[in-house]
Amino acid sequence: MRILFFIIDFAFFILLTAAMVTLRYGGFSYNTFSVTFEALIPAFLISTMVLWVFSFYDFNLIRKNRLDYKNIIIAFTLSVLLSSFCIYISASRLNLATPKLILLTVLLSYFLYTYISRRIYAAFTIAQQKIMLLGKSNSLTDITKELKYYKEFKLQGPFESISDIKMENTDIIIMGSKFLLENKDAWAFISSNFISKGVLLTTDYNFYESLFRRCSKGSLKDAQWLLRGVASRQSSYIYPAVKRAIDILFSIVLIPAFLPFFLITWLLIRCVDGWDPLFKQKRIGKLESTINIYKFRTMKPGTEEISRLGNILRRFRIDEIPQLINIFRGDISIVGPRPLAFEDYKAITEKVPANSIRNIIKPGLTGWAQLNFKAPPNYSKNKGELPKGFLDAAKIRLCYDIWYIKNRSLFLDIEIILKTAKRAFIKDKTFD
Repeated sequence: MRILFFIIDFAFFILLTAAMVTLRYGGFSYNTFSVTFEALIPAFLISTMVLWVFSFYDFNLIRKNRLDYKNIIIAFTLSVLLSSFCIYISASRLNLATPKLILLTVLLSYFLYTYISRRIYAAFTIAQQKIMLLGKSNSLTDITKELKYYKEFKLQGPFESISDIKMENTDIIIMGSKFLLENKDAWAFISSNFISKGVLLTTDYNFYESLFRRCSKGSLKDAQWLLRGVASRQSSYIYPAVKRAIDILFSIVLIPAFLPFFLITWLLIRCVDGWDPLFKQKRIGKLESTINIYKFRTMKPGTEEISRLGNILRRFRIDEIPQLINIFRGDISIVGPRPLAFEDYKAITEKVPANSIRNIIKPGLTGWAQLNFKAPPNYSKNKGELPKGFLDAAKIRLCYDIWYIKNRSLFLDIEIILKTAKRAFIKDKTFD
């Protein structure tokens, strides 16, 4: 769906550019159009990237009408600024007349089209797929609730046994993971009525993962399912090597760039709060190794009370800047599961053995879980007792971490980095 919308968006951008050139010069000239369009290509690419970061290609959110006019205004403003910088660099070389008027008109029209087209997509459905739900599980319950937002799907069931099934034309079967165990005669029925007829058959865990972009809490207890998902990924030396090279380049570039800001922050904490600005925490690294994470202090020493500068430092992720040193040293990567404190890790793993999966890769400064879910209550600073909601929140974050581990790629890493940068300045209503 994303690729289809990208193609449609690109086609509309071409037509829009042709229309603006025709209006501007009183007629269509292919040479003028080609020169103008060449100059505007960076604007389209930048706009697409910004729209992607602001979730205008996230069709789960679009179906729920979770995108508002504020997002499109901010995305438009950012695109104009970035595009203007690029287009004016090339304007003199391309001899492009009045690029400001054409750029603003094209981008304004394009963003209006983007907003309206997403609203139309959320309101109308061209065709429907029929989905049959078999069995009973918490995952199926969550899937059922979520699919109510998807007008292109028509749900049948859930049916808890073969005798309950009402035979209709079906496109997809979503089966609870225990359905076959609880219904011994199910295999023959499903094979003859669905599999032999080419109906897509999947489990609640697999469909849940593709729908929510995280694994379900129920799957954390299914060791075989987790093993198949994590261990089936073929070993590659290219991705880790490229990722490490990006980490080194990232830290080499940003450490000198942030050094003045680092010193100012250090002095502010020293002068305003009056204590040592830097501290280090022992955390769990890759394969349960011990690493020391550097951070700016945001709490009064020996207490859980936020300092006067603490909220500001946390709001804009300033307290995380010293971890550029950890990235350069190789303790952590830019993207990965956040490294847990020893006490938190031990408390979670005792209750959820699958928690150890998160350590098969290097932890990160930011990650898929941080991007999509709030941090759980802190166990290590709660006098040895499990805080209310701690374990449940930890499971959800683990579900996001496992999904990232199974699907990690450079493209996904870039998505996480860009959306993390956005969230540092703009609060996201979709954040759980």
